[in-house]
Amino acid sequence: MTLNCQKCGNPTTVPHPTLEAATESSPKLSELQHQLKENESQRTEITGYINQLSIQLHRWQLRLQTLKERQQKLETELAATGGPSAS
Repeated sequence: MTLNCQKCGNPTTVPHPTLEAATESSPKLSELQHQLKENESQRTEITGYINQLSIQLHRWQLRLQTLKERQQKLETELAATGGPSAS
């Protein structure tokens, strides 16, 4: 687009604002997209760790429950034989 300069009155070409802004922001846009991908990658990695640890925690809880049940059974057997209670 060409307009007359407000100071001197000569015709002056006016750059297209969106094209100029896109050219200037292209490296920044690329960097932001890169950062978003990196962020998502790290989130996925951490979510995987959380899932693995949640599974391991569940296994430990089941093992603890099994050990408590075993303790109760052994204490009951011990009491039935007339031995001292371990409680």
